[in-house]
Amino acid sequence: MTTIIKRPRKGEMPWLSEKERIRAREYLISAGYDVDRMPKLIWPDDAVSATHDNPYAPWKFTTRSDVLKARKERMEHCLWWKREYGIIEIRALYVWVFWCPGISGIFEGLWTYLIGIGREYCGGGYKGQLNGRHLERVMELFPLVDKPLIPDWRYYEQWRERFVKKYPSKTKWCGKPQGKAPVWAKVKGDHIEEILGRAEW
Repeated sequence: MTTIIKRPRKGEMPWLSEKERIRAREYLISAGYDVDRMPKLIWPDDAVSATHDNPYAPWKFTTRSDVLKARKERMEHCLWWKREYGIIEIRALYVWVFWCPGISGIFEGLWTYLIGIGREYCGGGYKGQLNGRHLERVMELFPLVDKPLIPDWRYYEQWRERFVKKYPSKTKWCGKPQGKAPVWAKVKGDHIEEILGRAEW
């Protein structure tokens, strides 16, 4: 369980009084926690918040510069979106099929993305995975498997496996082969409007 603590500002009262801290400590001991093993929270000068993944994990701090950097990145992305919004360009993207190791077996398997140079286009889908009409269009452009009357997950999985073999990349991803092949697409901002056709490297 992740714990997030915001640092009190100067002049603000701490959340717990000394009595409340003693009670909290006693409660943790009664719940079976080894309080002496828990890292003490010692604030660096420029830290604004602290997090840790479990009571025995070391504290990780977010600094003012981290907050300012994240704010600047959000502003730049908003400005980029305002500049790019409504402008449709024809761009060369590439279909990327790669192995995802997942977390404890969740999300494990082959995934399909559409990638642009300098930024990522995914065309929607869960966790950025290409799906729906864009995936159907890509599979139409790279016909590697006969489409059944009622497509199911095995059809898409078989297509991904064959794509990796037919269009192998020179490098590996997570220690496994990956496939890449270029396509032309109409792109508006970071959204794919339409996949036009295959391209050449």
